[in-house]
This record gives sequence, C-alpha cells and structure tokens, in this order.
Amino acid sequence: MLAVISALAGCAGGPFRTSPPPVAQTADQIEAIREWQVDGRIAIQRGDEGWSAKLRWDQRADGFQMRLIAPLGRGTYQLAGDASRVELSVPDGRTFAATDAETLMREHLGWSLPVAGAEYWMRGLVAPGAEPVYVRRDEAGQLTDLEQSGWRVSILKRSTSGGFNLPAKLFMHYGDMKVRIVVANWTLRPA
Repeated sequence: MLAVISALAGCAGGPFRTSPPPVAQTADQIEAIREWQVDGRIAIQRGDEGWSAKLRWDQRADGFQMRLIAPLGRGTYQLAGDASRVELSVPDGRTFAATDAETLMREHLGWSLPVAGAEYWMRGLVAPGAEPVYVRRDEAGQLTDLEQSGWRVSILKRSTSGGFNLPAKLFMHYGDMKVRIVVANWTLRPA
C-alpha cells in the first residue's frame, strides 16, 4: 500500500500544466467566414403582435436563403436572393420578387429584418456602410452591443463552432420591432 501511495505522490511532483489559452479571434478572421448556416429559432414582436418560427439561414458568398418554418402547420416562408434580386415564397405557393429583402418582408410579412446588416450582426460584426452610433465589446474584444442603421443589436450568449466563438443568442430592436434569435447550431463552410 505504501508503495502505491509513494508512486502516486511521485507522479504529482511535477508542475501542473494546463492547455494554452485559445488564440483570440479577430474581426478579420470572423469576417473571412463568408459561407455559413445557422439553425435555430426566431421570435418577432411588433407592438402587440408576435410571431415565432424555426429559422434556417444559409449564407453563401453569392447569396442567401432564409427559411422560416411557422409552428402549427402555418407553413414555410422562404426568402432567397443576392445583391440584385430577392424572392419570397409563401405557404400558399405564391412567389414575390423585389430588389431588396426588406421591401418584400414588409409588404408580405408585415415586418422586416435588415438582411444585409444582419448577415454581419449574426457573426458578431459591425456591418460595413453606415457608421454605428456606438459599439461595445467585452474584455476579449468581442462585440456585445451596438446601434447601427437604427437597430440596436445585443449579443447575449455565444457558443463555439469550428474554433470560433460565435453569437448564439441575439436581441435586435428597432422602434416597436423586437427580434430574438437563438442559434442551436452553426455550420461553417470553407469559402
């Protein structure tokens, strides 16, 4: 028994080592993720009206596809397009087209999400173009809160995928419009 205790004590004599801390990711590294997919849930509240759905956002370098699957058999809405044309398919089979996603969503859903900006906010980045009113970051330099293009965006939770610490819970607010997105799964694809 003493021999076993002595052997164990000898193993514990060296310095305790931990794995090195992960290298901090930069905004440039995250921005380089141009192709990704998010699966999760989205909840929209505008005034007294609310709506929720499953969300699948498939972002490619040349365009995007966003599927909103409403509960209780209310159907699937699909928004897809690129920088020049966007189409919205609604559950009854009709398809509508416009040059931007916000117009289509506002006209046919009664609410809109700034897809071009949200593509960056989803990854925890400030969107190019409009200068933000303010930007807040945590001690690691990761975006936690910003106001840009009239939208206040808060990243409430993060998760790790593919070695990146990406947003897992976001809250977006614009006037009487509130959007909550909870990401269940990130899939990153090499560009």
